[in-house]
Amino acid sequence: MYSVELSTAINLVLRAGSLIRKSRQSNPVIDKKADSSPVTGLDRACEALIRNELLRAFARDAFLGEESGSVAGTSGRCWIVDPLDGTRPFIRNIPTYGTLIALEEDSVPVIGVINLPALNITCWAVRGEGAYLNGQPIRVSSTAVLEAAMGSALGFREHPQAPLREKLLECMRVWDYAYGFMDAFSYVCVASGRLDLCINLLDKPWDCAAAACIVTEAGGKYSDIRGAPSVHNGSIVFSNGLLHSRIIDFMCS
Repeated sequence: MYSVELSTAINLVLRAGSLIRKSRQSNPVIDKKADSSPVTGLDRACEALIRNELLRAFARDAFLGEESGSVAGTSGRCWIVDPLDGTRPFIRNIPTYGTLIALEEDSVPVIGVINLPALNITCWAVRGEGAYLNGQPIRVSSTAVLEAAMGSALGFREHPQAPLREKLLECMRVWDYAYGFMDAFSYVCVASGRLDLCINLLDKPWDCAAAACIVTEAGGKYSDIRGAPSVHNGSIVFSNGLLHSRIIDFMCS
């Protein structure tokens, strides 16, 4: 049903990945955005490439990008793009950075594509058609007990609300093992069963929309920290589905 859209998105993340690999060989010029997060010319160049190609190919669709903002559409569909997820790791040559493209239709992510060029990983999913990593089907884990879970989390230091930070830390203390956050790679790890869950108190749509489709098609579940199935509420929880209700119970208690 979305074969043209998927092939276009995969082609674009691979083209962006090629730009990222080439730029990795030079020292990027680093600027600061209004929120003090870093941005490079490469972030902007990759987004310009993706934005121009998507709006040329799908002129009626809307667009939402981290660096260039939004373009209104008339189709009821919106492309959501993070051109260089993990700019901080990219600057420090930590290989978890990548490019994320999602297509949302009627507020539901129906296509998700993630390319992690330094790890040679391309992950994608289409609603109703399963999730794949480098062409091979993937599934979430079967861990059913939170005390046995391995997870990743972000926001317990940065989030301005101390009670929410404490709830996340309380939840993490129950897990068998907690990793630091690994950008989009964390989400790929949930979708492929390497991690059981991931909680982020700070996510924007471009950070998590692609993964929302991929994790769902791999058999898992996503929501904000209150349990609402949306990527637009400023937080995200990904899990294998079996653990989801207990995670939300912790965050809402």
